[in-house]
Amino acid sequence: MKLLYYLPAFGGPNLDYKIKILHYNIHYIFNQTKQPFDIIINLYEIDPKILTELRLYLNKQACIANAYITVKKGVLTELFLTNPYNTKIADYNYVLFILDDVKLERVNISDMIKIKNKFKIEILSPKIINSTHRFMYNGKHALTINSCMEVYCLLMTPRDMMRFFSIHTIQNKWMWGVDFLWDYFNIKVGLYNKNSCIHMLPSAGNSTEATICMHKYFENLPKNSKKLVKKIFSERNGKCAANVSFMPTIKAFNF
Repeated sequence: MKLLYYLPAFGGPNLDYKIKILHYNIHYIFNQTKQPFDIIINLYEIDPKILTELRLYLNKQACIANAYITVKKGVLTELFLTNPYNTKIADYNYVLFILDDVKLERVNISDMIKIKNKFKIEILSPKIINSTHRFMYNGKHALTINSCMEVYCLLMTPRDMMRFFSIHTIQNKWMWGVDFLWDYFNIKVGLYNKNSCIHMLPSAGNSTEATICMHKYFENLPKNSKKLVKKIFSERNGKCAANVSFMPTIKAFNF
């Protein structure tokens, strides 16, 4: 199995702490797979010293076969949608798309792959402790197929990842809103509560800018779907904000 670790954005603040998370994660994966794997990093720190130190660090890690690092100032989609190394994604069987402040706590990669394939899920996430929304960590079922699912740690095939890329835009750089519209885009996503990750740091995004970008994203959708998307998002976001027990479950499985 060829596995790719994909960091959509990597950098400060708390860079030293994030390097510790990265170190933990890559060795956690290696201890399971027993084989070196590749990593793509979207580094938004433009200080050449940071790039040099990161390269030196990765070169010393026996668990990393190849490290592909792109340096560019920006936020999330501004980075990962324009990374020239995205052409390499097709060479792998599976991709772990992981935010730089997410730690793999109880993740069995082989088990997640089996669940993904058995239930024909395009994008699978483990439970996320300390996520923004409670439905990402307080589920009662082993697996749920969801209409809403936040992006922290995603298991995908290269084909799934291209679909994931296709619903995002560079302009909506914080990715807000899209994670409440999976079923609208006809993408089957699953939340696997038997595995878990921890969101280790408080969100440091610019919520005002993110909200503006999101509404522009909605406005740029095709005219015949713009009104529907706004209605779907508004209803789901309202329920999520008003009801702590809100669960965006389409179908649930216990095993």
